[in-house]
Amino acid sequence: MRKLIFLILLLLLALPACKKSSVSPVQERFVNVSFQEGDLVFRRGSGIASRAVLTADAGGSYSHVGIIVKEGAAWKVIHITPGEAPKGEKDSVKSESLSQFFQASRAVCGAVLRFTGDPLLSKRAALEAMTVCRRKILFDHAYDLNDTTTMYCTELIRFVYLKAEVDLSGGKTERLHIPGFNGDYLFPSQILKSPFLREIERF
Repeated sequence: MRKLIFLILLLLLALPACKKSSVSPVQERFVNVSFQEGDLVFRRGSGIASRAVLTADAGGSYSHVGIIVKEGAAWKVIHITPGEAPKGEKDSVKSESLSQFFQASRAVCGAVLRFTGDPLLSKRAALEAMTVCRRKILFDHAYDLNDTTTMYCTELIRFVYLKAEVDLSGGKTERLHIPGFNGDYLFPSQILKSPFLREIERF
């Protein structure tokens, strides 16, 4: 047990540091970003769930990802994550403002990546994300990529882009053999490294 704890601590210490800034990333950085529908926003949290993802996702920089959509004149983030639903409700796909998605209690750093192909395809992915959001798909606590009746964050991104006939991860998954997780999983780093994406902002 001591060896396992030591290994986890080493992995956490080895994680790349987030870029520090004296300005508010949402108020100062994102106000200057010219978003496009289908852009992906990544964040790293500081909670236990985020640390667990980063420990399992070898070399990963971020623990969560969402997709940018336009609702009226406002840019929103559609995503799904456990533990953020209002009291008495179940975690489901939701639409939030950038300020909510990147609020200090949820994010210590983040990035925006853009699809490098036809903008019509990323817009199609964004429209699909809005459809999934309206359906209130619940969080996938089994983390099963083969069952899209429930979803986790990267599964949602993979699903909506596949609907636009783009496989961001190239079919790659990470195989885990640890207590409670034994199978193939899709982590944020596998989306982040997609050859179809380029980084346009980091904070």
